[in-house]
Amino acid sequence: MYRLMKSELFPLDSMHGRRGYTQKEVAVYEDFDEAVNACTRANQGFEARHYILDESGKEYYAGVWID
Repeated sequence: MYRLMKSELFPLDSMHGRRGYTQKEVAVYEDFDEAVNACTRANQGFEARHYILDESGKEYYAGVWID
């Protein structure tokens, strides 16, 4: 199972002057290639960064697995 995730920047925190990110599950795919294609399309059309998360928690972004 591969989850397509979206990472969006929170507005500036006026109290602390920092920004954070929110992570949201967009879709779930059984097939890795389908997940990669959906991720590629999402990153072409939106300002938010999309990536794939596998069952073990590894992130796949821009052709690279990140632990």
